[in-house]
Amino acid sequence: MSVKYIKTPHLPERKVGLLALGERYRQALEAALLARGVEPLWLPDTPGVDTRLAGHADLALFHAGGSTVVSAGTPDADDDLARRGFTVLRAGSPLGKTYPLDARLCGCLVGAVFLHDERITDKALLRALPDGVKIARTRQGYAKCAACVVDSRSIITADAGVARAAESAGLDVLRIAPGHIELEGFGHGFIGGAAFKLARETLAFTGRMDAHPDWACMEAFLRSRSVEPAFLTDMPAFDIGSALPLSER
Repeated sequence: MSVKYIKTPHLPERKVGLLALGERYRQALEAALLARGVEPLWLPDTPGVDTRLAGHADLALFHAGGSTVVSAGTPDADDDLARRGFTVLRAGSPLGKTYPLDARLCGCLVGAVFLHDERITDKALLRALPDGVKIARTRQGYAKCAACVVDSRSIITADAGVARAAESAGLDVLRIAPGHIELEGFGHGFIGGAAFKLARETLAFTGRMDAHPDWACMEAFLRSRSVEPAFLTDMPAFDIGSALPLSER
């Protein structure tokens, strides 16, 4: 497996201020996030979806950039976001219990590229995308969970379809072996669901990834883009449906 090296210009560090993630992961992750100066916004379980996935933030909320979010409808969290100055758009269709009805908001925005299958994407989300965003269709409805966003032009994924769609849109992609990430109730989880940015130069993993067979390539890929990995716990990495950075400090 080869790694393409890109010299990234140094930019001032910008750290995440507000981070949305599932409340069911509070006990596991809160202390680590607070220690890094991150304010968690804990999202309750999303009604109507598979109970094993109900705590996944990437099913409940989509950050369209700036102060705009699209929500599947969690009133307390929506009200909190509105009080903080966010424009909260309600999803046009309710989520369903089975795939792909639960994945309407699970698209992945990477710079000016949106990875998803727009045939299932919620219409309110499509309308909320910033001007100039290119849609790169992938049959993987759980695109946000499948793609780990490294920066505005790079991802890591084990999903071949997501990789092809991203590459066709001009993104740099590191393909890794699937598995080696825990997801309760399933055989394994996904890299995007177990990782999220805490700063321009920091990519957090919910747990340890250094036992993954492709870890050396992942670490080199990150550092070639001036991004440092951080393990938030000493447990094996586990899929939480990612976490959504909403503001910086």
